[in-house]
Amino acid sequence: MKKSHCQVEFFGIDFGLRDCEVCTDCQSEYLDDKVMEEIEEEVKAKKLFALERKIKVTKSGNSLVIRIPPEIAQFSGLHYESILRLMPVTKKKIELEVLA
Repeated sequence: MKKSHCQVEFFGIDFGLRDCEVCTDCQSEYLDDKVMEEIEEEVKAKKLFALERKIKVTKSGNSLVIRIPPEIAQFSGLHYESILRLMPVTKKKIELEVLA
């Protein structure tokens, strides 16, 4: 392990460079407890913890449908008839981008 600085991002919000340790074998980044507590306080201040949700996929005709909770819609500026870009990132991850 070697000491370094890591870029920290949560819900697409940049929390800047933070002190971390990087594994010299696999390049995994590790934040110590103090740094994690600082980030957690910033996340709480921005009220981001309450945004994460598990949602169920439903069906409408031949399409699959997900419902976006109002808190997440408000946070992202999403509204009725917004234009989104839907893109598969991996087999288990889909990314939505609000375009308009």
